[in-house]
Amino acid sequence: MLNHPSAAHRRFLLVALSTALLAACGGGDEPAAPDAAAEAARVGIRLSHGPGALGLNQADVEADLVAAYAERIQPQAAARPFPYHVSYPSGVIKPNNVSQAAMDGKVSAHYNTWKTNYLRTAGGQGTWVKYDNTNSTVSEAHGYGMVVAAYMGDKTTFDSMYGYFTKHPSGTGPHLMSWKQTLSGGVMKNVEGNDSATDGDLDIAYSLLLAHVQWGSTGSINYKARALEVMHDILAYEVNPTYWNLTPGDWASGSDAIHTRPSDFMTGHILAFAKYDTANATKWNNVYNTISTAVNYQFTHGSGNTGLMPDFMVRSGSNWVPTPGTYLEGPHDGDFSYNACRTPWRLAMSYLNNNRSDMLAVQKKMASWIRGKTGSKAINVDAGYYVRNGTNGNSFETYDDLAFTAPMAVNAMLGGSAGQTWLNNLWASITGGNYGPTVDYFGDSIRMQVLITVSGNWWTP
Repeated sequence: MLNHPSAAHRRFLLVALSTALLAACGGGDEPAAPDAAAEAARVGIRLSHGPGALGLNQADVEADLVAAYAERIQPQAAARPFPYHVSYPSGVIKPNNVSQAAMDGKVSAHYNTWKTNYLRTAGGQGTWVKYDNTNSTVSEAHGYGMVVAAYMGDKTTFDSMYGYFTKHPSGTGPHLMSWKQTLSGGVMKNVEGNDSATDGDLDIAYSLLLAHVQWGSTGSINYKARALEVMHDILAYEVNPTYWNLTPGDWASGSDAIHTRPSDFMTGHILAFAKYDTANATKWNNVYNTISTAVNYQFTHGSGNTGLMPDFMVRSGSNWVPTPGTYLEGPHDGDFSYNACRTPWRLAMSYLNNNRSDMLAVQKKMASWIRGKTGSKAINVDAGYYVRNGTNGNSFETYDDLAFTAPMAVNAMLGGSAGQTWLNNLWASITGGNYGPTVDYFGDSIRMQVLITVSGNWWTP
């Protein structure tokens, strides 16, 4: 017996068909068409069944196909087009040496440059983010791109990136993303293990919630339903329910399951998940509480003068402590290095967007410490500070890096009036004073999200 598809599935097929028509007519760089045949098979029909299989008469199909085709040419307008300004809690500061319009202009300009430099469609599976010089991408990069596209109201880019995401599931968590792909034989293929990295999945889930707010979930993609699928797999495969810690990925078991990465402490994301995934709100709040407990324990047991977090932490007794020696990436896994450099931004978000003050003292200490450490000169932020393997707060590198400097601008927003000049200097530094429009994938992608935040455009779904 024929199973008639739902209205949402009919819409998916129509958009897919219209996209294919556009491509056949020389539609240029349109995103790759969704796999209409595969979707049709999933709901129990064949495209060859004709209009009756869609539950519509010929005229209805023609009318909807025209509308779907138009959607591909002129995407649906965003409910919160950029710029979309929000009010942060009392005491949060923004740069006062530049106008709001000028800040918004910088964000838009950097987005255009970022898209040109890093977005690629080679392989025909949708849009992906070029993260090195080997025609490769990683789920971390993909999450960044989907979040940024959603905030910028760029539906064409977002939907194409979503399509790419669906083509590369992890072999463990079916709604998580395989962590790395490389262009090989004209196709992007999973490499170096078909498993996930938690940071990319957290961002992808969050981006789908943003998309739900921007474009609704009744069109060709049910963004909210897809977000919930990713969230549920994060809980199932990337959270250790014994301690409610985020693990490094869906591959983590045994001793790896009692490790966590503070750069994954995306506090605003976790609170948004608790809001939307109501059936699992208690679990998400448990994850948040584990994050808060780990951050505050480190603050009172080692980082009291700096607020610094390490790249990785491990469960020791009943506490979370910096990992000793090399755990996953190198000898500075227990220090503030290329993972933890994002924590001044990530940890600030629960206060900026949710007015949660449980980690505010840590952030305020970091803001005052780094301001004094650098003499309020942004270029003096070094690319690495000891947490466990040396005197906490001493540099172990003598060079700067945008990936370390930019997140300090979000942290500086919590530093109060005493940090106004520091924040102004950071904004000037990362928008051209010390760092040009193109540095590298990692720094530029972090900067893009920092600029959205500092300019007052990071709203919550």
